[in-house]
Parts: sequence; structure tokens; C-alpha cells
Amino acid sequence: MPRHTLTKTLAGVLGVAAFTLVGAPLAFAEPETPQLVINEIETDGSPDWVELMNSGEQALDISGFTLNGRANTVTHTVPANTVLPAGSFYLVSDSAFKLKKNDKLTLLAADGITQLDSYEWGDQHLSSWGRFPNGSGSFIQLAEKSPGAANPDPNAVEPETQPWQNIKINEVTSANIAPYTDAFELYNSGDVDIDVSSWRQSDSSHAPAPLMLANEEPVPAGTVVPAHGFLVLRSNQGLSSGGDSVQLYLADGTTLVDSVSYGKQDAEPGSWSSCGDGSGRWLHTELDSWGESNLTACSGRIIDSSEGSNVPCQTEPPSDLGAEIPGGIAWPGSQDWRTSDNQCQFDSAVSGQDVSGLDIDPNEPNVMWAVKNKSHLYRLVKEGERWIKDPSNDWAEGKQIVFPQGGGQPDSEGITVGPDGFLYLTTERDNTNKKVALDSVLRYDPKEPGTVLHPTHQWDLTSDFADVISTSVGDDANLGFEGITWVPDAFLTKQGFVDQRTGKAYDPALYPGHGTGLFFLALEKNGHLYAYALNAGSGSFDRIATIDTAMPRIAEVQWDDDNGRIWAVGDDSVGGSATLMKLDQSGSFVVDRVYNRPSGLANLNLEGFAIAPDSSCVNGVKEVIRSDDGNNGGHSLWSGTINCDLALEEAGSEQPGTQTPGGDTPVDSAHTQGASKPKTLAATGGESVMSLAAFAAIMLVAGVCLALGVPRVRR
Repeated sequence: MPRHTLTKTLAGVLGVAAFTLVGAPLAFAEPETPQLVINEIETDGSPDWVELMNSGEQALDISGFTLNGRANTVTHTVPANTVLPAGSFYLVSDSAFKLKKNDKLTLLAADGITQLDSYEWGDQHLSSWGRFPNGSGSFIQLAEKSPGAANPDPNAVEPETQPWQNIKINEVTSANIAPYTDAFELYNSGDVDIDVSSWRQSDSSHAPAPLMLANEEPVPAGTVVPAHGFLVLRSNQGLSSGGDSVQLYLADGTTLVDSVSYGKQDAEPGSWSSCGDGSGRWLHTELDSWGESNLTACSGRIIDSSEGSNVPCQTEPPSDLGAEIPGGIAWPGSQDWRTSDNQCQFDSAVSGQDVSGLDIDPNEPNVMWAVKNKSHLYRLVKEGERWIKDPSNDWAEGKQIVFPQGGGQPDSEGITVGPDGFLYLTTERDNTNKKVALDSVLRYDPKEPGTVLHPTHQWDLTSDFADVISTSVGDDANLGFEGITWVPDAFLTKQGFVDQRTGKAYDPALYPGHGTGLFFLALEKNGHLYAYALNAGSGSFDRIATIDTAMPRIAEVQWDDDNGRIWAVGDDSVGGSATLMKLDQSGSFVVDRVYNRPSGLANLNLEGFAIAPDSSCVNGVKEVIRSDDGNNGGHSLWSGTINCDLALEEAGSEQPGTQTPGGDTPVDSAHTQGASKPKTLAATGGESVMSLAAFAAIMLVAGVCLALGVPRVRR
């Protein structure tokens, strides 16, 4: 249908009505039933704008209607004699009508009382969000902004990408250090060279002008950004250390190719870098990387970017940077990760950062527990691609945790959900006495009402580590228990796990009162795991095994029930490496594989690690979440994916191995080289082939379980 747009400009008013005319005479709706709705919102524009739509079948006189923004108490009143035909749009685009994060829009009729529509959003900017179908659907993030026009169909076939759209701004500096003064870098993710010699560039306050080389010479004809390569340029208008932007245009000076903004001191010293190349995930790196990948810079020191109100909460750059574990292979999933929390989501009275341990609830995969090492615990729920604080049952701002006597500040580093549904947390000290080690496990009932949780039990294991952790050396108080996970007895006994106390196969009956599994605790100082039987009745404990993970430091441990493996995960001190541990034929946990940190994830202080169950797999991948203790950029959670099928051998099998550098833990040489092997049936303890009758019986039981809807729980 042909569409004609009439723009109605009124003196002194920046509201714009965009009419869609279909040739029919105007028929006015009854004033008591106006069908005017908020249809699209942009809160990160210059200026911000809101689109209203007449979703009815008749023209509507919207004179005197008001749109109100809560956060800045702003109001736009539709001017007199404004008539909106059916299916048409009215655009509020006023420099004084500024919207914020955590804001709300309310649309009122001319009487100032009748509410026609409203929309509220959380701690993020909307750029842009709109309804689809137009006028009636839910709000979604739109792939393309459409102020004053119909929102695009999200299911429409995407137009073919033009080669020039593969050009991204990749690095920026405002430093005046030759030869890269006020420089920026372009990256070409495509397969063909792109000629940019006629393109133009501007900053935040000037008109687009021709590109300029780093030596201040004009870009010569024929200058290209090579396929999968880089080109370093100098801003033709300089760049301010107080915050600025770089905007890149085609030769027409109006078609925007890419743009990036940065805050005060975010682009010097060092660079404002896209961590992975072309991804648009920006961090302030101490190192620059002109003309090459940002991988090395993003693996180095990250500078706090909270100055100049760029991040309105506490942050801390990583400070213990180390190299990845030698012999690691590529992360088996997405290399480019994204933030998955709201900015400054974990602000509390004690700190604005410090999120450490994570654990996805095995009985509720859309629930994740997060603990701060500043005595605070959060119940997070999945909302789209984000993990947000559960607003119900006193969890809205998390809950304070205390020691058994009702006081103190547990330095709570790790968390796991036990088979009883209780939460088990590790501590390495009481933060009211930071120089004294206190390596313990606390057990909490997550259903306890109120905003403070009191432990039902505490197992103080400090004395069991007298040979490793000193209570008189202050630094040791910050090198204790980091992670905790629970492994079921059923798995351990089936696979012949050896009890190092007896030198024989682990027998759960020797440890009455310990429940149905063992807790594996990660000690930061030496990178070891310790398996314990914890008796909830007597408060006693027994160490069953000590396990060398082949990592000098460790930050997290997670039981992977789907793969029958233990993840031992490091922070920035080991380059974010992750070691996958398996039970071998001797009954010991050994290194199966070492995975490198995803290449597009900066080497932040990534302490927490949580992995979704296979039941959540989509297109062969599932979510993995890591927590940044330093809250860089105001975000503590980063999400990526991992392949659901890692082509692992079943636990208990053993392949020819090599020696891990720096230790005697065997590593599967085929896996170290990235070879894939198909999954097999779980080992039965013998070499005989399962009989047809036994197989049929198992399948019958499985069918009954499925029919009865038996839930998946940790074994």
C-alpha cells in the first residue's frame, strides 16, 4: 500500500505527527475510548524520543494528551489541533524530554487522569525498543530504529550485508604519544579488502571530514582495510581525554558505518579497546595494540573505567595477571561473550563489586545463586539474556549472611546447592579480622524469611590445613577456600573413586551422617581440590582425598553432572584457564583437558563459574556464566556458550597421556591436540557387552520415568 507521510511542525514545539494517509475520509473516534499507545522508545539518543501510535480504526484528536517520564519528571503535551489518522504515528522528539535507566513512561488522555498506556524498564537504556505487531504486541529490542514509522518485522529476511558493513572501529586513544596521537583503528571482519580512502570521520562536536593517516597526512586514494586486517588512522579533529566519540561515515558523510564513545580518562593511558576484535565490548586496556588484534591487550591489565561518572558504582581492575596454563586448547564454545547482568546490579551497603561464587540450581535451571565475598548472597532469576535479582521473598537486594553467633562478616567465596536444597558456602576469613585465616563451610537454609540468613552449621577446617595455610601470616587469610561443589556418592562408587585415608575404594558407609555425597573444596593458594565428608549431625568432617589440578591457583570448582567431570577454574592469575578433571581407572581425579579462556573475553578477575544443564541445550550449545570480582564496566556477570557434546570419554576410561608441564598429572594427548572422540555408554565395571535383556529392562525403566515425569536432580 502506498504511504505518504505528512510532518506537522508547530512553532516552539518539537512533537511531530507522522500521518499515514490511505485516501479514506477521516472518521473521529469517541473521546472516551482513545486507542493511543506507546509504540517505540529510544532512551540513548540525541535527543531521546518516543513514538505513539493510533492503533484504532478511526482518526483521533490527541490534543492535550500528555506523555510523562518518571525519572526526570518530564512531560510532553501534545499541541492543540493535532489529529492522528488511524494507524499513524506521533513522534515526541524534544531535547528537554530526557529519559534514563530505571525509568517509566506514562501516557494520559487530555483530562490528565485517564491512563492510556505505560511502559517501565530496568537498569538499561532502550535503543530502541518497540512493539511488534505494531500497536498491540509486546516490547522487543528492534534490529532497526523506525521513528515515526512502522516497526520492522523481526522475522523478516535480513537484507544482504554489504561488504563495508564489516568495518568496525576497534581501538581508540586520546593520548598524545607519537606515533599514535588521538588515534583510532579500523578492523575488517570480512573476506574482501575495503577501500576507505573517500570515507569521512567526525568526533562528538564536528562535521564529518576526510580521513587522516597517523602521520597527519590525508589518506591517499586506494587505501584499504585488508580482509581480516587493521588500519590505524588519526582523528581529524583530535580526541578529548575528558570523553569524546569517533564516528565513521561513508563518502556521503551521512551513512554511519560505526561509532564509539568513551568517558573521562577511558582512552588514556593505553587504549579504549574492543575485546574481541570488532565485537563492541569495550574496556580500558593498559596496553595498546595498533595494527594488530586486541587479544594481547585485553589479556593484560584492565584499567578502572569508573572515573568521570562513566560507571556509577564501584569497580576494580584485575591486578594479579598471569599467563594461561601451557598446553591448553581453544574454548569449546563461543569466543565472544556478553554481559548478562544490569549495570551496577550488585551494589550493597558493604561494596559495589566482589561477586565471587556462582551455582545454577540443579532443580531450577532458571535460578542461579551468586555470593559476594563481602557477606552477601543473591538469588538470581533468568529474564531474557540477563540474570536479575529475584524481587520476591525478601531477595530483592540480596540477603546478608552471618556466622553462627549472629555476627561477623563471612568472606564468602564459593557456593553450591546441596542435595538437601540447602546452600553451602566457603569462607577464607571473617572480614572483621582480615589477617586471620578462617577456612570453613557454612550451611544456610535459603527459605529462611527476612533479609539476614543464619547458618544451621559451620565446619571449621582451618586446622586441617596447618601445613598449607598459616593463621599467623596475614596474606594466607586471602588465599584459602575459593570454591565448593558437591559430587554424588553414586558416581564416585560406580567409578571406583579411591579413599586416600584407607587406600581402598571409597565406601560411604564408613562416614555415617555425611549424606549422599562428598564436598570438593578449592584452595586458592596451591590450586588443589580437597574432598570432604561433612557430618551435619555432629559437625565433624573427614578428608577423603587431595587432588592436584595442575593449576598453581584456583578460583572455582563445579561438578558437571551431564559429563561426569569436575571443572577446576582459574581467575586472571592463570589467564582464566579452566581444567576439566576426570576419574581414571586407578580411581583418581586427573586432568582430562585444559581449556583456554575464550579469546573474546578479557582477562578479568573471573572468580565464579556456572554451567547450565544439558536440558537447556539449544542448537547444540548451552550457557556458561563467569563472574568478574572487579565489576569492570559496572558488570559482574559475563555469559557465553559451551558445546553440549564435548566428545569426552566416559569417566573411568584411560587413554595414553603425556605429562602436564610442571606436574605429573596425565593429560589426554589426543584431547590436548583437539581431537574428538564420540561419547560411549557409561562403563559397567567389566568388559562384557550388555545383554539384550538387560538393555531392554533399562529402556523399560527409562520409559516409565519419562511417563511419570520424574524430575532431574543431582545424583
